[in-house]
Amino acid sequence: MPLNKIIAAGLVVVAAIFVCQMRAEGQEKCLSPDDTQNIITKISSQQTVTLNKKLAAELLKLRAQTQKVLQGALADNVKEDERKKRIAALKEKTTPELCGILKQYGWPTTQLVGAEGAAAAFYLLRNSVTFSLQLEMMPIMAAAVKNNDIGRPDFAALVDRIRVAAGVKQLFGTQAIVNNGLFILLPIEAEAQVDARREQFGLPPLATQLHSMEETYHRPVLKAPIAMVNAYSDSVKREVETSTAGRALGLTAEDDEVVRVETNLANLNVSVYDSKSRSYLTTLAQSDFQVFEDGREQTITFFAKTDVPFDLVLLIDVSSSTRDKVGLIRKSTRRFIEAARPADRLAVVTFSSIPNVISSLTENRAPLLESIKNIESEGGSNVWDALSFTLSKVLGPKTLERRRAVVFMTDGVDNKLSAFAGPGSEITFADLLETVRRSEALIIPIYLDTEGNNPLARREYETARRTLALLAEESGGVYYKAKKIEDLEGVYEQVIDDLGKVYSLGYRPTNEKRDGSWRTLKIQIPNHPDLVPRSRPGYYAN
Repeated sequence: MPLNKIIAAGLVVVAAIFVCQMRAEGQEKCLSPDDTQNIITKISSQQTVTLNKKLAAELLKLRAQTQKVLQGALADNVKEDERKKRIAALKEKTTPELCGILKQYGWPTTQLVGAEGAAAAFYLLRNSVTFSLQLEMMPIMAAAVKNNDIGRPDFAALVDRIRVAAGVKQLFGTQAIVNNGLFILLPIEAEAQVDARREQFGLPPLATQLHSMEETYHRPVLKAPIAMVNAYSDSVKREVETSTAGRALGLTAEDDEVVRVETNLANLNVSVYDSKSRSYLTTLAQSDFQVFEDGREQTITFFAKTDVPFDLVLLIDVSSSTRDKVGLIRKSTRRFIEAARPADRLAVVTFSSIPNVISSLTENRAPLLESIKNIESEGGSNVWDALSFTLSKVLGPKTLERRRAVVFMTDGVDNKLSAFAGPGSEITFADLLETVRRSEALIIPIYLDTEGNNPLARREYETARRTLALLAEESGGVYYKAKKIEDLEGVYEQVIDDLGKVYSLGYRPTNEKRDGSWRTLKIQIPNHPDLVPRSRPGYYAN
């Protein structure tokens, strides 16, 4: 499934849950303004109170009941509609119970109910009450944080959860969804400042969190560049933005810098597939194409047919799974070099635990062919680091005179995806995908099947194939498969042939703001319904 559809499907699910919740909640509030102020005053006064063991026991019982319901609702064999019903019933039951406690006792502080009781109260607020009550409680939670009765990291996560529920970008990057086997980190407000905000609330840098998620669950994490769905009204959205901003808690990280206004040429590589002939076309003219940015048609001001030369890097996985096939890899690499067009510059990079530049970019075929002798197989498999290194250190700069592509031969299984291998890449998949999105280079994965019959590895190989397909899609490249190394020679010839059929388009965006926002792209060929254009789905306006 394409990434934009994976993310959109996940956000639709999130939005649907909260829309249903919103309809069920109505507008009734638990606390009056006086109730809220009285609770805040009680928390802030730090008066000594008597431990209420009965209330603590009630909170622990409610937490245990909530945990049992949630565990049952989230079981793999429970259908989505049934899951929603169970969670809605839980909130319908728990919300008035917690509301009654708040009215009678105020917020259950550590002094009142002990550390376990206070933790149970916060667990209920976070997991088993309505959005409306969570939003009401934000000023009270801010007071509790100031009084060190709730941890700042826990409060940050609650802030993000409420913002996500309302269709507002999160502040701290604590919220992700799982969809189609991938962790998708939901959009972050002014992401350039997220680590400053996280530090103020006792959270590690975002990259550390993403590393931890990948190493714990052996799933890649990626960032959603598309806008959130606003499940609630604009007035609720504004209330969420103001009440959860964190300014009262000393949140001083500024928004991104003032928007710069300048006009740059947006460049696209476009291949066109003919569904009838099952081949890529080279006969189209500029007038055949239409380009839309965020739904608005753009004027194409630059057009180059398919003879524009490439800077091509052949990135080859030589980890231990290919140890017995080095001779075949050298042979197929030679064939790739020989099949490339004379004007193309080529480089060869191999990798296992670390990347190794066999030959830097050159048009001179003689030393390039000689360098193939240096290809050897060794070690682990840091797939993501190798591609990141190639994009930043080997591939040439962006120019209109040359296009850029990485032809990436691998099974895609980074050690991070395996519970039985080493630590894996230093870069997270989220950061790698962001690098790809910003590079404007085509990523051409050639999936080499090394799975075998090991059932324990099935999920990591499925995830690996999914990541390779995403890298291709997000760059506008094509994903190929080679069932075995012996098939590489034929696949390489196909790749070279297809790369010779890529058009270059450019336009000056009508939206001149270079504010770093994600711009969605769509290419159309209106007079040829059988033709399918392929390009990157969007870009960051930097």
